[in-house]
Amino acid sequence: MFVILLVFGFALIYSFWPSENLLPKLGEMESFTMETVEEEQYDLSNSKVKLVMFYYTSCPDICPLTMMHATPMQEELMKKNVFGKKVEFVSITLDPDVDTKEKIMHYAESFDADFTGWKWLRGSNEKTKSVADRFKMMYEKSKDGFVAHNTTMYLLDKKNNIRAIYDMSTTKEPLDSEQILKDIGKLIEKE
Repeated sequence: MFVILLVFGFALIYSFWPSENLLPKLGEMESFTMETVEEEQYDLSNSKVKLVMFYYTSCPDICPLTMMHATPMQEELMKKNVFGKKVEFVSITLDPDVDTKEKIMHYAESFDADFTGWKWLRGSNEKTKSVADRFKMMYEKSKDGFVAHNTTMYLLDKKNNIRAIYDMSTTKEPLDSEQILKDIGKLIEKE
């Protein structure tokens, strides 16, 4: 009887022991809707895994480097036939006064963005601030048009839980594409 209880106890502990394949739940993201550059309403609650990035088109370095490094990830996810179906990239401008839909469209096309899976969002200043605040994204626009902002990207599962946070690209440190793709794969497999 003791042996049976011991085996059962180990089995129970093993089944509840955290797996290294799981990503921790870092927070919950309240859903929102925002307009895409294609003039469609984007709803964050769409049951897809999402990589969320904030940017502005006049950014001189971090934003374009990040988008440039995101492009091969897009291609890899397209090869696996999950881009736009199970996973999306969501890019939100921090400078809606300057970043018109046309300007964002041109910017996105310069990175070969596939609009079926890479959503480029633009809202009013108030809406942008509200969404940025939910992500704890700090930013401020100076009089000369420069937008100082956090350099954080967020990986959300299909229930909008934040499951990982990454640094955007810099000239010294490129995007950790390998880790991001690995983490996206874990969330897709889990779902």
